[in-house]
Amino acid sequence: MKIKKENNVVSLSDDVNQKKKYGVLLKRKRQEHHMTLENLCQGICTVSYLSRIENNLVDVEEKYYISLFKKLDIDFNELKEAKENEIFTELLKCYLQESDNEAIEIISDALKSNFYVEIEMELMVLYDNIIHCLYSEALRQILDFNNKTKNLMDNELNFFLFLTALYAYRTNQAIFAYRQIVFLCETQLVNSIYKYAVFDLALDIFDNIGAKEQFLKYYSLLINDKYSAVYPKSAMKHQAQKLLIESYLLKDEEDVLLDELYEKSSGRCKEEIAWQILKKEYKKNCFVKCLEFLQDYDPTPKLLALEALLVLRVSDIKYAFRLEERRKKVIYRAYDESFELMYLIAIQIKRYEDYRSAYDLFKKLMNLQNEQTYCAFLFDEQTIMFIEIALNCGKNKDALKLIMNILKGKLTFPYFL
Repeated sequence: MKIKKENNVVSLSDDVNQKKKYGVLLKRKRQEHHMTLENLCQGICTVSYLSRIENNLVDVEEKYYISLFKKLDIDFNELKEAKENEIFTELLKCYLQESDNEAIEIISDALKSNFYVEIEMELMVLYDNIIHCLYSEALRQILDFNNKTKNLMDNELNFFLFLTALYAYRTNQAIFAYRQIVFLCETQLVNSIYKYAVFDLALDIFDNIGAKEQFLKYYSLLINDKYSAVYPKSAMKHQAQKLLIESYLLKDEEDVLLDELYEKSSGRCKEEIAWQILKKEYKKNCFVKCLEFLQDYDPTPKLLALEALLVLRVSDIKYAFRLEERRKKVIYRAYDESFELMYLIAIQIKRYEDYRSAYDLFKKLMNLQNEQTYCAFLFDEQTIMFIEIALNCGKNKDALKLIMNILKGKLTFPYFL
């Protein structure tokens, strides 16, 4: 597959990396072939000149690259064509466009070629594992990469840090994701596409944890005419997030705006905007409306947790039976434990009226939220529900202790950082 080039995305940093990459690639390929400087340069140039080429200390005539790469069984002209667009930039474009299939195709073609070194291929495989939700394998790679970061070029390091933040976000590790993305936002990014991708992910993470000021800061830095035109789905999603962040008590015209964004969207973007609409309606106590709205979606662990909260807020038992049926469609992973606990709590109360068991599960849930999983909206509503259940079980001291911690500000997200 030939990668299409977009206009107006090359920065000065790109030009610098363009000049550097062949020398770095030559060195890495030589080392992968277990060749010494003397072996590679024989009959082409001096050892010292090859060393200067590999360390980007000299302007190189193309004839030297042609001869040196030929010794490594690489056609330099084909290599140049393949490297015309930096592959991590292309993968980040796929991320912004929600084009997982295109990303998979790009990675597949790249892995079949001889134009990438092991580190580059490992980073591609890491992204492929995240796309395919192979998170255990992704974590193993991330831990392994932590020992290699000093050997990464700027674009590779930026891409790796982005992938670790994306991994943490998609595995509901809010604290890890938050810390990673804050660090990355302040890093010198290699081009505009890296900036778009990092800030785009940052907005999702900040929205998730309720970091309103940081969301608004990076929203203003990201959203512009160019970004909105090239990545309209992401722009619509962030517009919906912004509406809810500015106020839960939306005016009628803002309700209409959310509905319009929802109708225009599709795929993951549509689900994200649906989540914003559900939060809005929940805050307005429109619980049955939320439950009916959820029928349009196959349940995910996160959506089923919200549905469980809603079931506890309505009297009609039919929604509890429906919740049990929808649970059969959900696959919980290790990082979804808090979402599963919320489901179990709802069933214990609505189906068996067992408040004691529900209370014990809820205590486990609240501790788990503190340690790992955090969604500001769910955490707030679960905290209120926990207080109600604690009082219902006669656990007044526990309820009062939790209320006091809330009043003292100990249960806001920054406390966990």
